[in-house]
Amino acid sequence: MRANKLTLTDFRNYASQSLEFSDGINILYGDNAQGKTNILEAVYLFSMGKANRARKDAELIRHGQSRADLELTFSDKERESVANISLFPNRRKVIQVNEIPVRKNSELVGRFRVVYFGPEYLGLVKEGPKGRRRNIDILISQLRPRYFSSLGDMKKLVESKNALLKMEHPNQAMLDILNEKLASVSAEVIAGRTEYLGKIGVLAEELQKEISSGRETLSIKYQSCIGEATGLDKKEITERLYQKLMEHRGRELALHESVVGPHREDIIYEINGMEAKAFASQGQQKTIVLVQKLAEVGLMEQETGELPVLLLDDIMSELDKTRRGFILSRIRDMQILITCTDVDGFPLEKDTKLFRVEDGKVQAE
Repeated sequence: MRANKLTLTDFRNYASQSLEFSDGINILYGDNAQGKTNILEAVYLFSMGKANRARKDAELIRHGQSRADLELTFSDKERESVANISLFPNRRKVIQVNEIPVRKNSELVGRFRVVYFGPEYLGLVKEGPKGRRRNIDILISQLRPRYFSSLGDMKKLVESKNALLKMEHPNQAMLDILNEKLASVSAEVIAGRTEYLGKIGVLAEELQKEISSGRETLSIKYQSCIGEATGLDKKEITERLYQKLMEHRGRELALHESVVGPHREDIIYEINGMEAKAFASQGQQKTIVLVQKLAEVGLMEQETGELPVLLLDDIMSELDKTRRGFILSRIRDMQILITCTDVDGFPLEKDTKLFRVEDGKVQAE
């Protein structure tokens, strides 16, 4: 997978900008608040159909402008494609791939695959479960577009159910219907998380042993809302979840919210059998996240036969020399976009391309 050329018009702080990337390492450097991260955000937008830092499309449009336009030329092992995204403040974005309209984000997700790693991920282990769920959901969605659709459907059902539960006298028949639908839709999510967290766990365990010289064993455990789900088909998962929903029906009515489902699950990291959130040092927690991101890269290659584009947003400054060396040694033969304030410490090899970023303008060097 390669990002070849990116063109921006009125996106974030860019009035008009075009970049042609190297197949290897691309380093965007410059002072803070100049627009480096905005480039990575634009590239990420083509993978998921929505930005990783903005809640609304209006936030992505340059101040004073009525729209933003982005174009990405990218290639995989089969062909080169051109994707276009137009953003508007008060209506849905318009997406095209090879001039064919993309009606829903689920039709875009999986065509252009990335793994993103920024400083905000360093708190993945110790912070709340929402970030851990979101991280794995982004990965699975790019590998299984149907999963992405199920996530959206599940979210809508949970919102409808919560609205119903907040009523003074909820319609009991409607609650039963929503629970049946929620159990069915959620089975895809639980099955996906079970499968892919298992695969990530195997890769991450090997990477953790390597970076710790065999001293540490990393275990990634999926805390499913139905208990152990390994080996269950979707019908069995649906039945178990519906049973759980019925068991907690009275509690949900009392609390006026949905308390059972994939939207309340967690992922637990253990080092040598001890929960990392409680017992791991800050350095160990950073290593776990680094290992997980590298495992995501490896899993994408296993599943698709090609490496994703790796987006590293100012992360090297947050890692010590050992961890920086480890990540650089594991990401050969793939395309990488890195943002940083200076290029010291980076291997400037023949396939490395430098971009100087200053005040919303990018100059290739």
